Amino acid sequence: MIDYRIPTFLTLYELMNYRRTAEQLKLSQPAVTQQIHALEREYGCRLFTYDGSRLSRTPEAEKLAEYARVAMYNDQRMRQELSAPKILSIRIGATKTIGEFIIGEDLCQFLKRPDRTLEVVVENTQQLLHRLDQEELDFALVEGSFDKSRYAYRCFEAAPFVGMCHRTHPFAGRQVQCEELTDQSVILREIGSGTRAIFEKSFQECGFALNQIGRVICVNNFALIVRMVSENLGISFAYSAVADGHPDITTFKLDGLSEQREFNFVYLKQTHADRLIDEIFPPVSCG
Repeated sequence: MIDYRIPTFLTLYELMNYRRTAEQLKLSQPAVTQQIHALEREYGCRLFTYDGSRLSRTPEAEKLAEYARVAMYNDQRMRQELSAPKILSIRIGATKTIGEFIIGEDLCQFLKRPDRTLEVVVENTQQLLHRLDQEELDFALVEGSFDKSRYAYRCFEAAPFVGMCHRTHPFAGRQVQCEELTDQSVILREIGSGTRAIFEKSFQECGFALNQIGRVICVNNFALIVRMVSENLGISFAYSAVADGHPDITTFKLDGLSEQREFNFVYLKQTHADRLIDEIFPPVSCG
């Protein structure tokens, strides 16, 4: 059983405002304050402090939030399994490359069993990690970087990350230097996406910034990105699976951009989400 004050603590931890926390939980503001003070007495530490009128989290609050999320997740999963033991329901998040191009066959195979069901969300990496923190997902499949000290994780597969261009583009099949992008139109995903973060990091490590690119086009839909590259309106960077089956698109290599990247399962530490992963995806090695 979860202490009734823990959801109040986590809500305040996210909103950082006593009034809004009280409104969301349909409590009085003094009730919220009393619950937080009671937790502070129980754990023997301050969880929130004021600097003038600004509310701040203490390091102890950061630690409690990490443990509390795990406890909330495990309690939620236990209740689901006890109340509906005949149906196994798994909540999966996937970044757009993985959700749209990689895992469809595995999910369909899993759903061939009538005692299995899924909730699948396809969003960018930042949004998925936020959902994971809110116990809205059992695990997420992400591309790109994340805080490996904060989450449990394991490799799904290694995938080639490439530059994409029209087959008649001067970059086609070449090794391209970063400075050659300064007069190009580059089509990137939105901020927070894994593919954009990978490209930005590599480009910056070469000593360049996005504002040195001739034109940056931001699109959060891979089908539209592929359409634009097919029309020779710009180049882009993505996993090779995105360009598969499009005869007008070919690939190129960008100097300093690693060609192999990991897709990882990410989940909260000290949970049993790894057992749910095994229900759908067989273990593999990214080595």
